[in-house]
This record gives sequence, C-alpha cells and structure tokens, in this order.
Amino acid sequence: MSKLTTTYMGLKLNNPVIVSSSGLTQTVEDVRRCAEAGAGAVVLKSIFEEQIEAASQGVADAGESAWWHAEAAEYILQYGRENAVDEYLRLISDCKAQVGIPVIASIHCSSAGSWIEFAKRVEAAGAAGIELNLFVLPSDPRRTGEDNEQLILDIARKVKEQVKIPVALKLGNYFSGLARTMKTLSHHVDALVLFNRFVRMDFDAENLSVVPAETLSQPGEHTLPLRWTAILSEHVDCDIATTTGVHDGITAVKMILAGASAVQVCSALYRQGMSRIGSINAEIEDWMQRHNFDSVAAFRGKMAQERAANPAGYERVQFMKVSTRS
Repeated sequence: MSKLTTTYMGLKLNNPVIVSSSGLTQTVEDVRRCAEAGAGAVVLKSIFEEQIEAASQGVADAGESAWWHAEAAEYILQYGRENAVDEYLRLISDCKAQVGIPVIASIHCSSAGSWIEFAKRVEAAGAAGIELNLFVLPSDPRRTGEDNEQLILDIARKVKEQVKIPVALKLGNYFSGLARTMKTLSHHVDALVLFNRFVRMDFDAENLSVVPAETLSQPGEHTLPLRWTAILSEHVDCDIATTTGVHDGITAVKMILAGASAVQVCSALYRQGMSRIGSINAEIEDWMQRHNFDSVAAFRGKMAQERAANPAGYERVQFMKVSTRS
C-alpha cells in the first residue's frame, strides 16, 4: 500500500481515500471502523456554529441566528444544552488516542462569529486539521457576490490566526467568478474541498410541504468537481480534495489525474458498506500497475487543464456533438 501514500493539507496519508464528515464518523467506534477498512483519514461529523455559540453563551437563542427551519433550530440548540462542545472535544481526543490515521475536525459555519476561538480548543484536543464546512447560500438578494466571498475569506483568515494545524475550506460552487475566488482563498488555507453537497429540497405536491430530496450522491455526479479540479489545480496555492460522486477507484483516479491530492467518500459507503474503502484503494492500485505508475504523485495532475493538449475542451460546455440517430 506504500505506493498509495499521498500528502494532503501537509498531512501524510497512507492512501488518498478520506471518509467525509457524516453519520459514518460520529463516534470513536465509527472512526475505528473507517481506519480498519483502510481509510487514509477521516473527517469527523460536523459540529455546528450554532451549537458552539449556544454552549459559549449558556443560553438557547432561537432568534435570527438560528436555523431557517424550526425543527433544525430546536435540534441544534438541544445539542448545545447537552454539552455538545465538550462531547465533540472528547471525541477528538479519544480518536487521537485510539486511531492511527489523521482525524480532521469539521465545523459547519456561516459567519465569522465568536465561535472561531473554538478552533484553539479543537487543536488542543488533538485534531490533525480542521475542515470548515461553509454554508453561504447566495439566496439573499441584498447581498452581493463580493459580500459572500469576503465573509468566507474573513472566516478563513480568523481561524488560521487561531491555530497552527492545517485548515481546509469545504465550499459549494455558487460563485460567478469561481476560479478567481478559489485562487484568492487558496492563499489563506491549506486545502479546498470541492464541492459541498448541500441538502436538496423537493415539494410534496399532495401535502403542500417542503421535503428533503435524495441526499446520497450518484456516481455520475463526479463530473462537476472533476472539471473544476482540472481547471483549478495548477492555479491554486493549496491542495484540493474532491467530493461528491466518488463511488469507485477509477473515479478516484480521475480526480487525482485532474490534480486532487485526496478524495472524500461517503454515499458509496452508505450504500455498499465500509469494505468499499478497501475496494477503492485496490482499484486505484490496480490501475497504477496497469499504467506503470509507482506513486500517486507520479500521476497527480497529469490531466490538469494546464498540461492538456487541448485546454479549451475543459471549459467549453458543448464542445462535442453526440448523435444517437443512425
């Protein structure tokens, strides 16, 4: 497995497969199962900004700073009352003591509030790094794109000021100037995670209610982060991890060819179990053997746009005509 070694956020991983923040990484036992299945690293289930604020204030504030949905706000604030912060720090320290792979803390945030000092406590608890899962949906018509971008930059800068461990930004693709924004952000963090998979909504037309849509990704959804990783990887000043649609080893290989240092998996593990991690690693290694690559570094970025014979093909949305008619 030594040929699968990679470096991500300055962390040395045994392989490029990271289990992303989810219900699969919310206990020490969960993280141990990930490690035993062959994961290179794990990102713990997120703690939310609102939980941290509620715990630090010692009160349950369900005002405008809480979530947009009443049940969600109640859930978060209840966790705040149940010492979620202490539990999260204990989870980090227990994982550090019991698991031999890097454990990355995840903070789900949407503002540059007083919660940022919590990053110091995460570092002290033993986290190998921090992943900031930023929820800044550009749905407020009063806010400009520049406002949203500045908010993300402010969060990144302030967290980096607090800690010495590496920091990653997990972001959505809702930027009009995505390439420029990512390049700017890359100066201030150690990694970008492309892209955040926001919870999707649907309508129940019979009951006239809003309901969640399918939450798990499908294999074909890898194409969006693949394209942007290929475009950005030679221009940003930090590592890239890709997420969404990575269900097999060949897709992981594609992401690394585009320039990713690691891939995050989740939906495939929900569908097929933890053993899928080993299968993905085996498929990566088999591909490497067939193509005579002795390390991940040897082929990382080999198909990045900057190295392509036809770089325009990475940007043109309709650059091929495909006909199914005879």
